[in-house]
Parts: sequence; C-alpha cells; structure tokens
Amino acid sequence: MNVLILGGGATGSIIAKTLADFETIERVYIGDINDKNAKRFLVSHPKIVFKVLDATKKEDVKDALKDCALLINAASPDFNKDLIKIVLEAGVNYQDLASLWSEAVIEQFEYDEAFKEKGLVALVNASASPGVSNLVIGELCSGLRQIEYIKVRLLEDVSARVPFTAWSKEIAFDEVKSPPYILEDGKFITRDNFGEEEVFDFPEPFINQKCYLMAQEDIGMLPHFIKTKYADVKIGGSEIEFMRTLFQLGLMKTRPIKVGDAMISPYQFMVRVWPDVPSLEEMKKLVEDQKVYDAHFWASVEVSGTEVVKIENLISKETSTSQKKKTLRAHILFPSQSEINKIYPGANYVSYAAGLCAAVFAEKIPNLKRKGVYSPEAIETEDRAKIFSELKKFGIKIETSEIK
Repeated sequence: MNVLILGGGATGSIIAKTLADFETIERVYIGDINDKNAKRFLVSHPKIVFKVLDATKKEDVKDALKDCALLINAASPDFNKDLIKIVLEAGVNYQDLASLWSEAVIEQFEYDEAFKEKGLVALVNASASPGVSNLVIGELCSGLRQIEYIKVRLLEDVSARVPFTAWSKEIAFDEVKSPPYILEDGKFITRDNFGEEEVFDFPEPFINQKCYLMAQEDIGMLPHFIKTKYADVKIGGSEIEFMRTLFQLGLMKTRPIKVGDAMISPYQFMVRVWPDVPSLEEMKKLVEDQKVYDAHFWASVEVSGTEVVKIENLISKETSTSQKKKTLRAHILFPSQSEINKIYPGANYVSYAAGLCAAVFAEKIPNLKRKGVYSPEAIETEDRAKIFSELKKFGIKIETSEIK
C-alpha cells in the first residue's frame, strides 16, 4: 500500500516513519508546502519520499495520490472538506486527526453517504485524543446498554526549565479560547472555558489533578454512533494550569488593546513570542541540556451504563434477566518523554503519541469492514481488537477496571 501524508511537521513525520516500518506499506509520500520546516522533522528512510506540495492545489494533490490507497491530513483541519472532495474523486480512502468542530458540528460527516457509495473509508479524528480515546469509548460501551455518561479526562504535564511547545501553538491556543461543549440528551451545549472544575485521579503519580472543560472533538461524533445521556471532556496537568492562567489574564483575546502608542492583539502577541515546536535536533539538545526533564500525555475514559445479568431460579431452574448498573474506567498511558527519548530521540510526548496512533489506524484503514465517514468509536469489534493489539506492540498501555 502507498500512502500520501499532507503535513510534514512533528506529527506528520512520525506518522511517516511509523508507517514506513510496516511490511504492508510500500511507499510513504509526505507533502508539505514548507520544505525547510518539514526537513526539521523528517528522518531518512528508503520508503519515505518528500514532495513540495500545496494542500490547496487540487490537481497537484490528485496527481500525488496516483497509486495511493490512503490520504492522511496531518496539516490542518482547515483542509478537511477540500481534501475529502479530492479523495472522493480519486477513489482513495481518507484519514485526518482533528475537526474544525464549528458550532458543535463535525464537518466531515456530511460526506458519509458519498464514501459508502464508493466503498471507501474516511476515518476522522483518528490519532491519540481524539482517536484512541474514542476507540476505548467504543470498547467500554460495547457491553453496556442505556449509557448514562461518557467522560474523557486528559493529562498534559511537563517538567521543564524553559517554555516548551509540543504541538502547533496556533491549534493549542485556539483550543484554549474556543468554548467547550458538553453533550446532554443528544444536544451539544456551550459551557464556560475552564469551567466545572473537578478533581480526578489519573494513575500514580498524577492523582488529585484539577481538570477543566476544554474544547475537544472526542465527543463530537458520539450522537451518530453511541446514545448517551451525557458526555464531556476535561483536561488537567501543569500545561493546562498554565494555559488557564493565560486565559484568565486575557492573553487569548484577539481584540487589540493599547500598549503605549501601539495597538496589539494579546492573542497574536502570544503566537508571535511563544516558541515553535522544537525540531528533532532541537529537542535532543533540550533533553541533553536537561532543560526538559520529563512530560506525560495520558487519557482516561469513564463510561457508566447498565448491563444485562442472567438470574437463575434455584427451584424451577428457569432463567430471567435484569439490568445492573456498571461503571468502567480505562487509563490510556502513552509513553512519557523520558521513554520517548530512548525510542525515538527528538520526538516529543504529544507528537509521538499522536503520530504513532495515527499510523496504527492508517495501516488498518483499507481493510476496515465498515465504510463511510466515522470516528474510531464506530470501528467494528473485530477490527477494534486488531488495532488494540497493534497499539500494545508499540508500548501503549491501556488499563481497564470496574468502578464499584
């Protein structure tokens, strides 16, 4: 199988390298309009071919797709709809890592019927979170009826002596300033940024972590595939506390304010001064100089519903059924920065998790039974098991338990 990846940054490069190591992959083409930036992250591999490619140039993208079975948008969700139209014309499967999610609408889903008609798969929001978090949602819900709630809790915690950006600062800041949604009785409802604080226990040593509502697409496609009374996403950890401080100080506001004789947008100022994602060599140097000690990106999913229980009459031996409340929790432990330093020197704790998970999904996409547009919670049981098995091989730990 040949694959075209658009976006050669920190995450796209890891997708490329991980895919190239699969025996089922013959060639990985990676396209980016900025060859200088892409080369900061790309590693040499006989299967990887870099192309200068503008994602907005339809004919150029179509030409690059020749002999490819899959296109992955690792550049920006701004390109989702245009790229979807291109792959439908080309008869190629599609994957992306995020949605614009404007007005609580997952924009890719409007093409569901078109993909089904062509027998193609569009696996959207498919990396780490959203992505593996959704795969776990599907697994936990599969044995339950009447889902009461689905809760996703994310941890981003960094121990460093310098400001450190693990993924696109523009996307990160946009997530901070966008209003979060909760899902209640089938409808998305806007809530306050960093609202509804709660304390959540991730695995040791990250217990008693304050978590806040954030704009995350993990719950965006749930109404199409899983009926639940309630769902939300909250995030905690040192990175989130820092972002919360920036938000409270008004540094995420886009409207210009007067500073001396100048009018300055606080948001644009932050984007300008905040460091870019470090290249592979820059990240290695940060680690060697002990400016970045360690970092963690973990996800937890909690699902509560009812399960059917068989009851046998001890006298008549007749069986009947009843429903019992059951709550399940799964912790998804992506490799820490200290572990990644040994596995993939130069990668960071977010881009590695996102790129690795996206690649695992990508390798399976052409063979997924379900066709159409969907996110990982809708992957069928047999295919889901294969993906979990592959994730385990790459050192991603998923610990599931029942909450009594």
